[in-house]
Amino acid sequence: MPGGTTMLKCPATCFAMLTLLVSVSGAQENAAPASKPTEHLIGTVTAIDAAPHVITVKEDKTGAEKKVLVGNTRTLLKVEPGAKNLKNATRITADDLQVGDRVDVRGSKPADDPNAIAARSVVLMTARDLQRAHQAEAAAWQHSTAGIVNSVDPATGKLSITVATPAGKQPVTVETAKTTQFTRYSPESPKTPSVSEFGQIRPGDQVRIIGTRSQDGSTIAADKIYSGAFRTINGTIVSISPDGKSLTVKDLATKRPLDVAMNNESEVRKLPQMEAMMLAHRFNPNSRRAQGTAGSPDAERGSNSESAPGSEAHGSEAGNGNTPRGSRGGSGRGDIGQMIERLPAISLSELKPGDAVVITGVVADGGSQLLATNIIAGVEPILQAAPARQGSQAMGGDWGLGEMTVPQ
Repeated sequence: MPGGTTMLKCPATCFAMLTLLVSVSGAQENAAPASKPTEHLIGTVTAIDAAPHVITVKEDKTGAEKKVLVGNTRTLLKVEPGAKNLKNATRITADDLQVGDRVDVRGSKPADDPNAIAARSVVLMTARDLQRAHQAEAAAWQHSTAGIVNSVDPATGKLSITVATPAGKQPVTVETAKTTQFTRYSPESPKTPSVSEFGQIRPGDQVRIIGTRSQDGSTIAADKIYSGAFRTINGTIVSISPDGKSLTVKDLATKRPLDVAMNNESEVRKLPQMEAMMLAHRFNPNSRRAQGTAGSPDAERGSNSESAPGSEAHGSEAGNGNTPRGSRGGSGRGDIGQMIERLPAISLSELKPGDAVVITGVVADGGSQLLATNIIAGVEPILQAAPARQGSQAMGGDWGLGEMTVPQ
């Protein structure tokens, strides 16, 4: 429903747009088969040369910029965000294209310029429409509900989840319908969502629900469900691989070692001591100034292997949800999340065995490994100040669904 943001390669909103562009452009392509090999390009318009009707498009897949010739394009259509087909598409001209527009281009390579694409069809969503959709999704995100799946009932299309509230953990029933949209993150690509279905959700998954909650809060009629096998752990580093691409940590909740893998999208940040002390005091004003080491009994009592998905910091009805990147406003722990995002990234080699970390990632290899999306170091004061099983809540909760599905 991860990603969001500068960190994300394909945030949830952009992915939804991409999926729609593929579907409507594919339908157009099927209606008018091409005689030449088809070139397919999905991306964002970065420049326009109005006189010859040439646009430059930055491709989502590669990040490369490609020249697209639209002067002789017969099919130029504009669709609104959220459209499911071309039924309400409106015809436009090449002059209507603007920088920032999202486009799906199909065409062929011209004989005189093999590096360009002569577009036969262009389906677009304007930058203004996308911004409006982003704002609406950001507002919906602020009022969404996060939790952990307890059970899945395929017969009724209902989920039972646990949500953390100021009053404690509460069960919530999530009702789905034919119109409910499902998005999921996989271990193979934990920051890139894909369209999914109800049957892919499993007990133990993190979910974030956008929908209408009943007056007593016990039921949610879901419009959108974002899911993933995300986990957040507090731990201390046992070892770091020589290549800096993996590490082993001691999970402070289970007291067992856990292998953590990293990829090009994994991010490592470290809190300065002063900010860590501030967060520790903010989370627990009655705590004493943090002393000792991360592996002390106090720190281990602060471990939290499952707080993030259903934590108050990650929840919403209490008004403490993570503020989406790109949105404005928000307070409390949402501000903490934004503060963490502003911290400069560091390399894993800058950490050492014994350092305390809060790690969020996607469960991989049948649960024997965690593919890290975010690692936050410098958290010793927070873990020592936190009440039992609430360590990472002081950090604004989890960076799984809290970050990855942030609309962009």
